Amino acid sequence: MEQICPNITTCNLVVRDDLGICEIDKKEYMTNYCNGDEKSWSVCTRYLTKKAINFCPDFVLPTSKMTPDEVIDKFDEVVN
Repeated sequence: MEQICPNITTCNLVVRDDLGICEIDKKEYMTNYCNGDEKSWSVCTRYLTKKAINFCPDFVLPTSKMTPDEVIDKFDEVVN
């Protein structure tokens, strides 16, 4: 049985259209990460970041090669 990511209804990558991500990439991310089982979304950097720090900044993509700590550092740079 297919499952979907538990964050799909709150993930800005999915719910917003103003993040500058082309529809082809968005569809690919959703196919490869959001609309699979836990094995699919458990490698999504957005999912892992939200799980670790309870939010995910919009600059993080499913394929980003950052740890949650690196995301926090970059977020702090962007905000400050």
